Amino acid sequence: MKNPTFGAAVLCCLTVAGLSAQKAQMRFAGLDTNGDGVISRSEWRGSEQAFRNHDWNGDGRLSGDEVRPGGRRPSGTAAQDPYDAVDEIDDWSPENFARLDHNRDGRVSRTEWHASRELFTRLDRDRDGAIDRAEFTGEADLDQDREDRFRDLDLNHDGRVSRDEWHGARAVFEALDGNRDGVLTRAEAEGSGWSGERDEFASVDVNRDGAISMDEWHWNQAAFRRLDSDRNGTLSRREFDTAPAPPAANASPAYRAGYDRGKQDGVQAGREDKQLRNRWDLEGQRELEQADAGYAASMGARDQYQSGYRGGFRAGYAQGFGPR
Repeated sequence: MKNPTFGAAVLCCLTVAGLSAQKAQMRFAGLDTNGDGVISRSEWRGSEQAFRNHDWNGDGRLSGDEVRPGGRRPSGTAAQDPYDAVDEIDDWSPENFARLDHNRDGRVSRTEWHASRELFTRLDRDRDGAIDRAEFTGEADLDQDREDRFRDLDLNHDGRVSRDEWHGARAVFEALDGNRDGVLTRAEAEGSGWSGERDEFASVDVNRDGAISMDEWHWNQAAFRRLDSDRNGTLSRREFDTAPAPPAANASPAYRAGYDRGKQDGVQAGREDKQLRNRWDLEGQRELEQADAGYAASMGARDQYQSGYRGGFRAGYAQGFGPR
């Protein structure tokens, strides 16, 4: 006669072993406190925006490919703010690496890179000033948090990212922490080796014909279409540099509120910069980092407010600064 208690114990052990094996193969496994192979928002240790960065399908939890090592976000995801899309990469395929590698030398140099500096630094694991295919696609031991910007990880907004705020690989954190003080400053996140300002339009216009085609575009198609105001299938310098259009009729209340406040702040910043005769440098405007001035929870989703704020700030800055 079989012992039911023994059978139940064996089944329990097998279940625990299975869950342990599953957890060992997860991204962010340390956050899965109940061991169910899914990371809920309550289990997530980072910011709301960082969670959204990894919640590719927007279902409010991290599961499936979102927590599978080597899992890839579906390419071509839409961004409400095209300028946010330009600063990011959502396609980590070998094909996209080849598109970025303009001179076909098997490496993406700083001059070929168009996304954020901090992302380049985090991917350049061997610190040789270039990103190879393995570093880009994830074949190497890469940063699980590469979708997150510095501001997304800085949970308490003190301008530093501590080990507690970091939820990726310890090796990446230690590689970035140059002075070994246990926190990352923005300078450490961005790394050294960057000098001067570049003409972003010219860096994307690979064939130097004065227009950016879809073949030269490295970001999602929704962003390209929003910038292509004359709908001719290419982006002129004017379209690439232009300020965002006012919110669409179907924009969320949070986006509209953010846009209105951002435009107000942008006009003021533009006027101040013009008086000081500063160079036009939107990315140097500290207001675009947090982009939540005037935000209240009653307005709606914070990330929608921030996206609207950035769009409004850019539009307002152009108005306040005047012709370049």
